[in-house]
Amino acid sequence: MISVQKISVKLNRLSSDKLLLVYQFIEFIEQKLRRFRKSEEMDDAEILFAAEQTGSFDFLHEPSEDIYTLEDGEPL
Repeated sequence: MISVQKISVKLNRLSSDKLLLVYQFIEFIEQKLRRFRKSEEMDDAEILFAAEQTGSFDFLHEPSEDIYTLEDGEPL
């Protein structure tokens, strides 16, 4: 397995222009990882869309779920 120490030795030997390229590559990889992490989590709209498409709320259309009438509650 490669160690941080071995990487450091190699980095110390690089010229500044090549070191800049390594840095830019690391920045690129970190940016890709940030995007990937963000895309793993669904926002509220995506969750609602997925629930709607899978029929998760279909039970609400069943007559047994219609338990309230216009007489329930108090007028505003």
